[in-house]
Amino acid sequence: MSAAILTQIFHTLRANKLRSLLTMFGIGWGVLSIILMTASGEGFKIAQHESLKLLGKDILIIWGGRTSLQAKGFQAGRDIRLEVSDYEVIRDKATYISHVSPEIIRGDLVAKTTLNYGTFSTRGVVPAYQWMRTITVEWGRLLNPADESEARLVAVIGSEVNKQLFNEAISVGDTMTLNGHPFTVIGILPHKELNNTYQGQDHSAIFIPYSTMRRLFSNPYLGSNPRLVNNLIATPIRHEFWAEAEREVRQLLGEKKHFDPSDEDAVGIWNTAKQVEMMDIMMSSMQWFLGTVGLVTLLLGAVGVINIMLVSVRERTVEIGLRKSVGARRRDILWQFFMESLAITMTAGGIGMLTGWLLCEAINQLPFEEMVFAGMIISPEIALIAFGALVLIGMGAGIYPAYMAAQLDPIEALRFEAG
Repeated sequence: MSAAILTQIFHTLRANKLRSLLTMFGIGWGVLSIILMTASGEGFKIAQHESLKLLGKDILIIWGGRTSLQAKGFQAGRDIRLEVSDYEVIRDKATYISHVSPEIIRGDLVAKTTLNYGTFSTRGVVPAYQWMRTITVEWGRLLNPADESEARLVAVIGSEVNKQLFNEAISVGDTMTLNGHPFTVIGILPHKELNNTYQGQDHSAIFIPYSTMRRLFSNPYLGSNPRLVNNLIATPIRHEFWAEAEREVRQLLGEKKHFDPSDEDAVGIWNTAKQVEMMDIMMSSMQWFLGTVGLVTLLLGAVGVINIMLVSVRERTVEIGLRKSVGARRRDILWQFFMESLAITMTAGGIGMLTGWLLCEAINQLPFEEMVFAGMIISPEIALIAFGALVLIGMGAGIYPAYMAAQLDPIEALRFEAG
């Protein structure tokens, strides 16, 4: 951009101070709005993603319900109870499921040490459960296949359990009792708060092998059948196959338990991958709405740029006539006024973008719950959209005034002064 154009922009803005200030404020505010609104939406979306990741890897939590449709000679209203054989069917036959685990949950088992005692949520699971639920240990190790196959008396405990029973000591290798049965602590979980839970926080839970739970602690709330389980936990082979995985689970269980696979009341499934997708749609819709509000503000600012440049064209009519009379071409006039409009728009928008970035950085220094809000996240897509909108608005605002200036007849322009 030449020095002459920059000088003329300065004179144009100075000649229309109030109108120029309001116009540039409108453009800057429009860009600022796009950045702040979309960045906040991105922060909420990422927080929800991370929250669900802490719960598990695109997991399906499956539990028994009650049929609402007649099927295969059975009346509606029949209770469906999940058994370990249902886990085995899904494990052996499902093609869209990569891992699956049964889960027995007892909330009434008393854990004791020489220091203290307490009642915690105790869960009997197979080792794959830990991978699906993204469970890690801070000390020791997780449950392994040998623990399951041999029904060992071992336990992985949450940080709050360790705090209450062992006074926060590193208790790996120590012994506690569950309803009088001695268990060796093999692992301690780090403290991890979950926004989404289905059986309480992991840091207040005890995990033992499923085979051990089934042998020692059949769940009285499930009835007399020792093969009954509270839930099945499964994960699809890939995130994009969550719908196929859910349909396959209903199909396999429907065939085994004689209910219609389309009967969603027969078996309940909480599909976190589906929840992620729905959350993405909701957050993206919110971002587009908020971004559109900012874009409308930006468009209003563009109207102001057009007005300023039209006033500038009028005030410089004689100048345009003189330039044309000494050989300036239409495209020279067109280019000058177009670049002036674009420069005004980009300057105001650049200030808005810089202000938006600084505000986002300032907000990110404030304390907030990261599982609810991950901060003001300016993604490359957001920056590209804001910059692209700014360029298009600037070009659009400059075309009409530049065209009007280029179309002026030099003779009529020179007569303008006499008028």
